[in-house]
Amino acid sequence: MKKKNIITIICLMLLVCTSENVYAENKSLDGKLGTSYASDPEKFGFQLNFAYLTVLDPFFAIGFEPGIYWASWERKVGRQQVGSTGTVEADLKADTNAYMIPCLADAQVRLPNLREKFNVLPYITFGLGYSIMILDYSQPEYTNTSGVSVAAENDTKLFHGLTWQIMAGIAYDPSPSSKIEFIGEIGYRGAKLKHNDLEINMSGWVFNIGIRYPFGGAAQASAM
Repeated sequence: MKKKNIITIICLMLLVCTSENVYAENKSLDGKLGTSYASDPEKFGFQLNFAYLTVLDPFFAIGFEPGIYWASWERKVGRQQVGSTGTVEADLKADTNAYMIPCLADAQVRLPNLREKFNVLPYITFGLGYSIMILDYSQPEYTNTSGVSVAAENDTKLFHGLTWQIMAGIAYDPSPSSKIEFIGEIGYRGAKLKHNDLEINMSGWVFNIGIRYPFGGAAQASAM
């Protein structure tokens, strides 16, 4: 990845952190569970995300969103005879596990007009950041169809790259007496990660559900 892209991302992170002290009126912490589709393995995986947001005014919020994403897939590499008689065959499979850690700076646009009538807050979140991914590959020893013996293989590689994300979501407040809000999101994440000359496209659709806990506020800010 080019140095100027890394510098841009670092500047965005610093902007988010410094803005919290200057403009902070209210904050919230989101905890989200979900799934995401990865293009190259063509598999869905599981993810856990946390978003720390600072509300600038009723329409805008900025924040920081780290997460972890895990996807696993198999590939058939051969057949093996099993059992004492050797008359039963079973598939031999190579296993791959991908562990991706995206860290994004978020800018969120909110539509607060529906909150008073329907207790819902629609929003759109734009995220830009960086991801690292550990790819673990494990292949058993087997004999291919030509009768050639193939040795077992275990390999781990580190991928990384620029990551962006756009999400549309709704926060639902079930009761005025409760601070907890329930959230649901759908969106798309772009992540083409590289290891030397190798590239894996982990881009795909993202689906999240979770809770939001607001805290802070003008009263707390004035007291600090």
